[in-house]
Amino acid sequence: MSWVCELTEDAERDLRSVPRDVQKRVGRALHEMEADPFQGDVKTLKGRAWKLVFRRRIGSYRILFTADHKKKTISVVRILLRSEKTYR
Repeated sequence: MSWVCELTEDAERDLRSVPRDVQKRVGRALHEMEADPFQGDVKTLKGRAWKLVFRRRIGSYRILFTADHKKKTISVVRILLRSEKTYR
Protein backbone atom coordinates (compact mmCIF):
# COMPACT_ATOMS: atom_id res chain seq x y z
CA MET A 1 0.00 0.00 0.00
CA SER A 2 1.33 3.42 -0.90
CA TRP A 3 1.34 6.49 1.30
CA VAL A 4 -0.82 9.60 0.94
CA CYS A 5 0.98 12.94 1.05
CA GLU A 6 -0.84 15.97 2.51
CA LEU A 7 0.46 19.55 2.69
CA THR A 8 -0.47 21.90 5.50
CA GLU A 9 -1.38 25.51 4.69
CA ASP A 10 2.11 26.60 5.75
CA ALA A 11 3.70 24.02 3.44
CA GLU A 12 1.51 25.10 0.51
CA ARG A 13 2.50 28.73 1.13
CA ASP A 14 6.16 27.71 1.34
CA LEU A 15 5.91 25.77 -1.92
CA ARG A 16 4.37 28.72 -3.76
CA SER A 17 7.17 31.02 -2.55
CA VAL A 18 10.14 28.93 -3.76
CA PRO A 19 11.57 29.22 -7.31
CA ARG A 20 9.87 27.17 -10.01
CA ASP A 21 12.82 24.78 -10.47
CA VAL A 22 12.76 24.02 -6.74
CA GLN A 23 8.99 23.50 -6.93
CA LYS A 24 9.56 20.80 -9.55
CA ARG A 25 12.25 19.07 -7.46
CA VAL A 26 10.03 19.19 -4.37
CA GLY A 27 7.12 17.82 -6.41
CA ARG A 28 9.25 14.88 -7.56
CA ALA A 29 10.41 14.27 -3.99
CA LEU A 30 6.82 14.31 -2.70
CA HIS A 31 5.82 11.82 -5.41
CA GLU A 32 8.72 9.54 -4.37
CA MET A 33 7.67 9.86 -0.73
CA GLU A 34 4.26 8.40 -1.59
CA ALA A 35 6.01 5.12 -2.38
CA ASP A 36 8.44 5.22 0.57
CA PRO A 37 8.66 8.37 2.72
CA PHE A 38 11.92 7.27 4.33
CA GLN A 39 14.01 6.77 1.17
CA GLY A 40 16.65 9.33 0.30
CA ASP A 41 18.29 11.73 2.74
CA VAL A 42 15.73 11.53 5.59
CA LYS A 43 16.56 12.06 9.25
CA THR A 44 14.60 12.31 12.47
CA LEU A 45 14.87 15.74 14.05
CA LYS A 46 16.05 15.99 17.62
CA GLY A 47 14.68 17.99 20.51
CA ARG A 48 11.42 18.23 22.37
CA ALA A 49 9.85 20.64 19.86
CA TRP A 50 10.64 18.29 16.95
CA LYS A 51 9.40 15.00 18.38
CA LEU A 52 8.23 12.67 15.58
CA VAL A 53 9.19 15.19 12.87
CA PHE A 54 11.41 14.10 9.99
CA ARG A 55 13.28 16.11 7.42
CA ARG A 56 14.15 15.25 3.86
CA ARG A 57 16.93 17.16 2.17
CA ILE A 58 16.32 18.48 -1.35
CA GLY A 59 19.50 20.40 -2.19
CA SER A 60 19.55 23.43 0.07
CA TYR A 61 15.84 23.03 0.91
CA ARG A 62 14.27 20.88 3.60
CA ILE A 63 10.89 19.16 3.65
CA LEU A 64 9.71 18.81 7.25
CA PHE A 65 7.06 16.13 7.70
CA THR A 66 5.36 13.74 10.09
CA ALA A 67 4.30 10.20 9.23
CA ASP A 68 1.33 8.21 10.51
CA HIS A 69 2.26 4.55 9.98
CA LYS A 70 -1.23 3.22 10.75
CA LYS A 71 -3.04 5.46 8.26
CA LYS A 72 -0.10 5.54 5.82
CA THR A 73 -0.24 9.34 5.59
CA ILE A 74 2.53 11.90 5.38
CA SER A 75 1.79 15.41 6.60
CA VAL A 76 4.23 17.94 5.15
CA VAL A 77 4.57 20.69 7.75
CA ARG A 78 7.04 23.09 6.08
CA ILE A 79 9.29 23.44 3.02
CA LEU A 80 12.20 25.68 3.97
CA LEU A 81 15.52 26.95 2.69
CA ARG A 82 18.23 25.62 5.01
CA SER A 83 19.72 28.33 7.23
CA GLU A 84 20.72 28.84 10.86
CA LYS A 85 17.04 29.54 11.67
CA THR A 86 15.49 26.54 9.90
CA TYR A 87 15.05 24.31 12.96
CA ARG A 88 14.19 26.95 15.55
